[in-house]
Amino acid sequence: MATQCWLLKMKNVAIILGAGSGERFGSYKQVEMINNKPVYSYSLDVFVDTNLFSTIFLVVPKKLINLIKNQLNEPKYKDVIICEGGDSRAQSVHNAFSKITTKNKKIFIHDAARPLINKKLIIDLAKFSKNKKATVLAKKINETVRSVKKEKSEFTVDRSKLWIAETPQVFDNSVLDEAYRKRLSVIHEYTDEAAIVEDCGIGVNIYENSSINTKITTKEDLKIVKSMLTKDVFYGIGLDFHSLESGNGITVGGVKVPCNFRTVAHSDGDVLTHAIIDAICGALNLGDIGAHFPNTPEFKNVSSLELLKKIVLLIPEEISIVHLDATIVLDNPKLSSVKGKISSKLAGILNIKSEQISIKGITRNGLNFLDMKDGWGAEVIISLKRWN
Repeated sequence: MATQCWLLKMKNVAIILGAGSGERFGSYKQVEMINNKPVYSYSLDVFVDTNLFSTIFLVVPKKLINLIKNQLNEPKYKDVIICEGGDSRAQSVHNAFSKITTKNKKIFIHDAARPLINKKLIIDLAKFSKNKKATVLAKKINETVRSVKKEKSEFTVDRSKLWIAETPQVFDNSVLDEAYRKRLSVIHEYTDEAAIVEDCGIGVNIYENSSINTKITTKEDLKIVKSMLTKDVFYGIGLDFHSLESGNGITVGGVKVPCNFRTVAHSDGDVLTHAIIDAICGALNLGDIGAHFPNTPEFKNVSSLELLKKIVLLIPEEISIVHLDATIVLDNPKLSSVKGKISSKLAGILNIKSEQISIKGITRNGLNFLDMKDGWGAEVIISLKRWN
């Protein structure tokens, strides 16, 4: 509460950018309707609801100003100022920045085309950036990145230092003021404000984002975001199998079960937890476990529960797990004595009760199912619900 108090006293300003012409999209994506709400209003409402901002600038094309003014004719938007955009992203931000009349300490800049932003992320970002001049929200790149020339691959790029910049980005008022004074004549050459600030010799901090923050650029992006914002119930299925070899135990749902086997795997080989991760990813359209945690040295022998914790952070705050149903295919050892312990450990990470987890065990019944004579597997079905 004390932290939030200083934030409230700071009179932060937010600039929400929705001034794109829609060339790539084919229309004004910022006013596309989802659940009878325009896209821009999702971000705007979240910023308003944080109560951290004395003023919020909504930057839009001139053609949309009257339409949006009519849409925002409610008392809750009394601190929202609609501002005409410029010929470039940087010019649009500067148009709004030039209208700030007080020396606000923090300026938050966000894309209206990122409607999945959530209140907790904004507050956490505000706390992180309290004593920093410039901060960018970003995600690590997990996929393989290649350099391509004339549609031919040249080489694989080292992704260890590559991050995808997102918004919000946060700056001290004085930092942006200095950057604009030094680079105003060429700001159209920059793709975001962090690039302008860095070019002026000012360091930019990275705040790692672990939540879904999709940007709508294409019609396909809009379909994905719509599915996230319109569905009330989400279902996902996860399936994983691993080989067994001689050893002293296997890990099941974070619980070490003594036996004469061990799982052959890059991580700890927790098949159940891997299946849970894939089920969550499937329900929320987040790809698969390999996209998030590839077979790289970083994840060698890692606890699968630590990976699950990272995936849980990607679940939007308005969505929670309703039920998890798991079936484990394993001849030996028998798991009946540890099912309760497994459920309890998983429930703590998934932020649910043990009663919401069902764990069943079956054997191969002598069948060489999927050539699993020396292996084991798990299937998980998970349901999640959006709570409005």
